[in-house]
Amino acid sequence: MTSSTTSSYRIKGHWLLLARGVWIILALVTVVILMVGVSKLYTSWRLPCNTFPQEDQTSCVAYEQALHQLGLTRNFNAIYVAIGIIVEVLPWILAGILIFWKKSDEPFGLLFSLMLVMAGTFNLDQGIREYAAVVHSTLPPIINQMSFIGSCLLILWYRFPDGRFVPSWLRWAAILWVIREAGSSFFPGTPLDMYYKYWQLADGITVLFVASIIYSLAYRYRHTSDLVQTQQIKWVVLSASVVATMKIIPLLINLLIDRGFMTWNENVAVIWNLTYSPLWYLSVMFVGVSLGFSILRYRLWDIDFIINRSLVYASLSALLAAIFGGSLFLVSLFVQGQSFIIAFGITAMIAGTSFNPTRRRLQRFVDRRFYNIQIDYQKTPPDLAAGSMTQVLRQTNFGVYEDLELIGRGGMAEVYKSTHPTLHTPVAIKILPDHLAAEEDFRKRFTREEQIVSKLEHPNIVRMFDSGENNGRHYMVMEYLTGKDLSEFIRANGKLTLSQALPLIKQIASALDYAHTQGFVHRDIKPSNVLLDTTSTNNIRAILTDFGIAKIVQSNTAMTKTGGMLGTFDYMAPEQIQESANVDGKADIYALGVMVYQMLTGEMPFKHNNPGALLIAHLNQPPPDACDILPDLSHQVGYAIQRAMAKKPEERFSTATEFVMGME
Repeated sequence: MTSSTTSSYRIKGHWLLLARGVWIILALVTVVILMVGVSKLYTSWRLPCNTFPQEDQTSCVAYEQALHQLGLTRNFNAIYVAIGIIVEVLPWILAGILIFWKKSDEPFGLLFSLMLVMAGTFNLDQGIREYAAVVHSTLPPIINQMSFIGSCLLILWYRFPDGRFVPSWLRWAAILWVIREAGSSFFPGTPLDMYYKYWQLADGITVLFVASIIYSLAYRYRHTSDLVQTQQIKWVVLSASVVATMKIIPLLINLLIDRGFMTWNENVAVIWNLTYSPLWYLSVMFVGVSLGFSILRYRLWDIDFIINRSLVYASLSALLAAIFGGSLFLVSLFVQGQSFIIAFGITAMIAGTSFNPTRRRLQRFVDRRFYNIQIDYQKTPPDLAAGSMTQVLRQTNFGVYEDLELIGRGGMAEVYKSTHPTLHTPVAIKILPDHLAAEEDFRKRFTREEQIVSKLEHPNIVRMFDSGENNGRHYMVMEYLTGKDLSEFIRANGKLTLSQALPLIKQIASALDYAHTQGFVHRDIKPSNVLLDTTSTNNIRAILTDFGIAKIVQSNTAMTKTGGMLGTFDYMAPEQIQESANVDGKADIYALGVMVYQMLTGEMPFKHNNPGALLIAHLNQPPPDACDILPDLSHQVGYAIQRAMAKKPEERFSTATEFVMGME
């Protein structure tokens, strides 16, 4: 947590030692009670049925027989339950310990970590309360007091994530909760114990307590949270939603049983416990893990992608369940009197063939409606591998150009070296392969580059001498440049120093500003589109290339997506993800900021293998500070790079040259 998410006050000196000592004592007592309780609960599950009260012996015997029918024993079941409780609670304890280790000098961090350890142990579910009841016979005062402390610490949810009550009146709700817990813990069986005579009121306070916490989080999210706090709240809400969903499942099962749609017996109970219990334990475990992420800000920004996929797969599960149920009913009508396995197999095949098409459609719907991602990144682009290119020209002449020499084959073209017939200088001839010329998108991209580059005259933009068609082959004749592209240079030499990078950045910025004043937006700024001309021995000249998807400002023509995208995901501005046709030069400044970050640090600012996660990071994740990787880098340079990568175009530099000036 930073100052934006916690109080600036720090515990110091003897008070810090005292606070840490009390924390350690309470945590150790909690863990000891947990282990003793789990041990005793494990022993109770192994007891013979004849040791139970008379009214429970019948159900115990039936449950034991059901286990035997599945080839299981009560010993296995006891181990299963014990491990489940540990799996459920352990992430809470570990998250609490980790936060204590990192944030024990912050009052909120110290208390919140203790809440995870204690409340996570004593207040999770009925299984925890059961083992607490077992231990109660030997350690009643400790159980009551520890349970009370854990319950009181739950009020810290009102102060999550910055340690303040928001809104401030919620402190009264917290006081009411503490009063209720004090009565139940220290005065059981008396009028002060609401559960003794007024259990409806006690349950009502619990409902209001949970509702008020939800209100507090929602209020913060809408009115007071910064970007970090917003992500922290998202983690909590997502994990709480998972647990709430798991709580709803048994309620629905009970409803189906009450309505007569399902039957319940000990065989069903065994199968239910073996299948539902691990899902419940994992959901509660996820809460502990997500809280650790949230407080420590570890992988904090992954939450948006997790929510995205959760929406998709939750909807997919519901749809497939409906498809499976409906198909099973219809198929069963046609296979009456025959094997149910046939009906089940046909139904499973129908559901299986529906999976991928349904998932893709749902993913596209969620991306567009909830994230406004207009790029179909799931679409498989045409095969652009070098091996799939058209056959290399066998002849050495191409129109008026002679002595062709193949010097490169890439995703969009084959490039040949030749000599200009009148200028008598080396030139590079870029030829569109036949199979891509048949694709409208690629043909338009190639033609677009012809139109734009022919109008641009700048020392740092590739110069074009000629273009057209020769025997149906689209081509461009451009200046021949020696040297690698910037991407190859970075791979070969690693990150650049600021003194090495700045001259190149200035040249690229100059080329961009010129193109913008001429009414063009490049839309694909990246190192592989910057050639480093080493013809001159004095310095390296950076040459901006590949205007194939450039946008003509104020043009009414729209270019379709090549391979489902316009631009390269690693360098793509948020507005280009959401509305590529209407971007301006600020999108190029964003991509330039990403490229400069890569040049100086040797890393990408947003690193995700999944393209969906990468796009969401561009939309929501704040740009990192290059100074975190390069401590010796001027903070002025780090800030300039972050400003160039601002999420809102209006918050970026007005021009690329202004960006460079901000770094000097």
